Amino acid sequence: MNHHQTAKQNALLAFVIIFSVTLIGIYFRPLMIIDETRYVSVAWEMWDKGSFLVPLINGEPYHHKPPLLFWLFHLDWFLFGVNETTIRFIPMLFGLGTLAVLYRLYLALWSDDQEGATYAILVAAGTVIFAFYNSLIMFDVILTFFVLLGAYHIIRATQSPSRYNFMMFSVAFGLAVLTKGPVVLVHLLPLMIFACYFTPHKLSRSFYIKLALAFGGGVLIALAWAVPAGITGGEEYRHAIFFGQTANRMVESFAHQRPLWWYLMLLPLLLFPWSLYKPFYSSLKQIVFDAPLKILTGWLLTTLFFFSLISGKQLHYIMPEIALFSLLFTRVLRTAAPSQMLSAKLIGYSFLLYGAALAVFPFIMPMTKASLTFEQDTAEFLVAVVMIAVNGIYLIRQKFISHNHALRSVALSSVLVVLVTHLPVHNFLAKLDLSNFSQQIAQLQEKGIPVLHDRKYHDQYHFIGRLQQPLIVVNNNEEIAHYAQKDPDTVIVTYERQRKIDWLNQALIIEKTDFKGKYAFLIRAKDYQAFYGTPSEEGTQK
Repeated sequence: MNHHQTAKQNALLAFVIIFSVTLIGIYFRPLMIIDETRYVSVAWEMWDKGSFLVPLINGEPYHHKPPLLFWLFHLDWFLFGVNETTIRFIPMLFGLGTLAVLYRLYLALWSDDQEGATYAILVAAGTVIFAFYNSLIMFDVILTFFVLLGAYHIIRATQSPSRYNFMMFSVAFGLAVLTKGPVVLVHLLPLMIFACYFTPHKLSRSFYIKLALAFGGGVLIALAWAVPAGITGGEEYRHAIFFGQTANRMVESFAHQRPLWWYLMLLPLLLFPWSLYKPFYSSLKQIVFDAPLKILTGWLLTTLFFFSLISGKQLHYIMPEIALFSLLFTRVLRTAAPSQMLSAKLIGYSFLLYGAALAVFPFIMPMTKASLTFEQDTAEFLVAVVMIAVNGIYLIRQKFISHNHALRSVALSSVLVVLVTHLPVHNFLAKLDLSNFSQQIAQLQEKGIPVLHDRKYHDQYHFIGRLQQPLIVVNNNEEIAHYAQKDPDTVIVTYERQRKIDWLNQALIIEKTDFKGKYAFLIRAKDYQAFYGTPSEEGTQK
């Protein structure tokens, strides 16, 4: 089979993987609380109020994220009308774009290895966590696309310092800032340093001038939004987006500490299933560090080190590096001597282990203190166990004739991992749908009834209920009593842990829904203390 056919088949399979995982997410999961519901609601409020410069949350300027994702939602709604389904394909489109850029980036580093470039897109698509995040409405896959696009044009600029490469880097950098803010610097600055240091030829002074100008151009792209948004949003919002956001993020980061070695500890999970692909480790013994591999390795390790130093850590913070691992992984395989005995036994055994965990889950959970709030379907657990076990046995027994054959089989198996993770708990996921609850709030507001929210509100009901008025956030009994006295019909959204529901006066509940291990309730504000009992009891329960 020639390279062109292999490239087409691998690209098609990668598309099938990403598209299938996205469909699984849309079919099984409602918008997830709190992140997805918040981001879509911010876009909805901007759309509803015509505030296209300043993101809004519950009627107030929202400074935590730049607007590019919200603008993409607006473009989608302009084309297809306001809906939930089509916007859930937006991250997938950027995920597919990321695969295309990975292919080009691999060839920019190793122009003589076109087959390796086709492997890289399979490895990226088959990395479970990367594939899964393509089904989430979040910023990280979009950021990954722009980071890799910027990286590609940096590498190309060191090889051919054309105006086009610097302009494209400027665009990629600017749009990355509009996606998730200045954090893009942590991803790209190490690459700039290593690319300039390890390039085989000496870079001219004009190269560095053009690179600085391109960097400045990216800043200008971000400022083209930030300056008018700051003027429109007022002094507090302007201070937040230019100064306060970074400082606040650092404070929040140190308030949610994870140890220095947290990412290192989770690498086997983050890179699954390739972290268990034994031929990769065998190939490491034969690796030769040429200049591109030094650039890539230094870039990955330095960025991972910087993110490890930041005490606040989340899996998706290093999504660009998870995608970039496919380049390192593929190059290691490609530079090793061909082996006649290729297998994925360790991955197969991990699938069997996962199947065993699924098999015992329905029997273990009722014996724990955890309260199950969904009806378990034993048949679906059994189907999931059989599916993952059969695939595991196949990977254990199969002797692959080439890395391409092995990579295709393992990458496609990643779709199965996502499917069997969703299938047994679909009843639980269905209970996270806030539609009825949100629509009840909308109906109350349409009748002119004030709706309060007990403490901090994350905008989780605004898009789902198409709310056009903010909820009134209250923080103590005195504020609740004040609004209840002004209007006896006032309703409040409040929360309590599910295991404590028997302590509450359930006759006062207007509407109830599951909410992240709790229940959300709609009750009359005047009944608030009676709902929880005495004020002292309410204080201990919440």
